[in-house]
Amino acid sequence: MSAAALDRDRLARVLGMLGSGHDGEVLAAARQAERLRAEAGLTWFDIIARSAIPTQQQLLGWSVVEAIDACIACPEALTAWDKKFLAGIARQRPDRLSEKQVAILGRLVRTVVAARAAA
Repeated sequence: MSAAALDRDRLARVLGMLGSGHDGEVLAAARQAERLRAEAGLTWFDIIARSAIPTQQQLLGWSVVEAIDACIACPEALTAWDKKFLAGIARQRPDRLSEKQVAILGRLVRTVVAARAAA
């Protein structure tokens, strides 16, 4: 499962239950939130960092980490510069990318998606 499969609405509803005055409900909500995170194969950092980037929609719903991985997995669609760029940002924390880096990553995602569709 991936971030695309993470039901963010459901996660938000579950996290809203953490404010309950009933300890049992709070514990059940925490366990459910953790279950949703684990099933999506994400870290909490991935989930939080994803929403912190204002231009995230450029990545077609993928997290930064997923977008980088998808692009690296399709080297035939990329230029040498693109590959070097991806290697560089892969070493950074996802929430530390600049808006320009995210925009370039978005362009690469669209290039990779188009290449996969044409294949």
